[in-house]
Amino acid sequence: MKKKTSVKTRTIRKIFNAAMPASTLLCSPPKLESIKKALFIQPHPDDNQIGAGGTIARMIDMGIEVYELTVLDDRFTDLSYNGTGLTVRQQEALNAQKILGMKNAGFLGFGDRTTATDREISEKLVEVIRKVKPDAVFTVDPSLLTECHEDHLKVGNAVKYAVLDAGFNFYPEYVDGKPRTDTHNVKTLGFYYTDKPNVIIDIGDYEDIKFRSIYAHESQKNVGINAALRLQSQYFAQGTDYKAAEALRLQNGLHNHCFNLPVE
Repeated sequence: MKKKTSVKTRTIRKIFNAAMPASTLLCSPPKLESIKKALFIQPHPDDNQIGAGGTIARMIDMGIEVYELTVLDDRFTDLSYNGTGLTVRQQEALNAQKILGMKNAGFLGFGDRTTATDREISEKLVEVIRKVKPDAVFTVDPSLLTECHEDHLKVGNAVKYAVLDAGFNFYPEYVDGKPRTDTHNVKTLGFYYTDKPNVIIDIGDYEDIKFRSIYAHESQKNVGINAALRLQSQYFAQGTDYKAAEALRLQNGLHNHCFNLPVE
């Protein structure tokens, strides 16, 4: 026998059905205009520029304070590095930041193809997020179906964990037996290198500066990839009035934990 729905449940359903048009706001991706400070976390020294260089330039032009954190670098593979100063790729990262107008949040200390786990990386990321206190954090999408680079998969997942963990006042431990006071809640989580974009960013006025920042990574010159990136920006601009575009996936804090309404 089918159990009868309670009066309370029926009333709640009526209220939410009446509010359903307004609830579509829950499915709308966050807007760049709502961001005051952003932290772009990249696996390698050139990923932010390749994946979102135009968006970064646009955000900075909007007055948004944008930081860059590099998780992996060439400290163990640069044969000219003696352990002091900057490696080749670290210096290139700083050069690219200068072109775009980004602020440096540092180099996390892991080397390319690190054996560290995503959890170990995430613990270090939490420290930076709590220090910078960004409204939004951007990184590579670890859910990209075609992605085969373990560094990207590992860092993308580590960022996802860190964004949530940064808000827990007991993580990684209490301080002197008391809840932590340095917690920070990230309002927006963004992904580039994604095959599930919900935002197309107009970078027509910023495509040149994007590629100037990419070219700053001189040790990584690849004419073929750069040409493909130009074509990609045209592909994402299809169906719009944009001359060039980048595709991102943005979600708000509500969607970061078991809230499975779509963000579209």
